Amino acid sequence: PVTVKCRIGVDDQDPDESLFGFVETVAAAGCAVFIVHARKAWLKGLSPKENREIPPLDYAIVRRLKTARPDLTVVLNGGLSSVAHAFD
Repeated sequence: PVTVKCRIGVDDQDPDESLFGFVETVAAAGCAVFIVHARKAWLKGLSPKENREIPPLDYAIVRRLKTARPDLTVVLNGGLSSVAHAFD
């Protein structure tokens, strides 16, 4: 099986458009498992370490994706310290 790990967007992309569009395209090709790191990636101005800490987390968009696509396995990733934290 194929799985994909992705961010919610890159730089100035609208996360709703970039994430949902990306998932639709890749799911249409047969991928059913998405691990979504719930923050954008900034390609200019942030180091890799800063990219894991500075861009704000957006768990709500990952929840919306799972609601919109219950047929897919959507795994929330990024900044979680406990299972309960995922539901904050």
